[in-house]
Amino acid sequence: MKNVPVRRLVPIAILAAALLALPAGANALAPIPGDTPPDFPPDLVLPAGEGCPDFALGIEATGASSKVRTFVDRNGDPVRVLTTGKGYTLTFVNDDTGAEIVFRATGSNRTAVTNPDGTTSVTDRGAVGIILFPSDTPKGPSATLYHGRVEYTLTADGTNTFLSLETSGTSFDICEALS
Repeated sequence: MKNVPVRRLVPIAILAAALLALPAGANALAPIPGDTPPDFPPDLVLPAGEGCPDFALGIEATGASSKVRTFVDRNGDPVRVLTTGKGYTLTFVNDDTGAEIVFRATGSNRTAVTNPDGTTSVTDRGAVGIILFPSDTPKGPSATLYHGRVEYTLTADGTNTFLSLETSGTSFDICEALS
């Protein structure tokens, strides 16, 4: 894999499927359908200290067939984003040793809400991969696959820096497994 500079790999919450019924706010209009999210850049590599503490972490995400629906308020501003369908197949690679782990897409769902202060609150249910960087709260570097419920808040400045992370269910330490 080649090294691709990246400030933030959007929380790799890549696996998305059907969501429970959403209560639309009183000001929300019908959702706007969107396209399937694109595949991640090929041969993406996070340098040692960003994705995993001791080695460069390669990431490949392919094969999503999910749909994105954006709910907007009366002014046309997005207030909630719903992703449903089959998520990505993820391949994580220790770029130093070549060791790899593949996670096939499983059922999960995501809802993201824009808060009044511009931050974004996200709830994922099912299988979701999260990469934390040293600038995040909690601090990374770490790469973890969660099965269960994951809730987090992202900054309003477009960097997708984590302000909080709460999880329930099981977790799998990708960096430890690839060491």
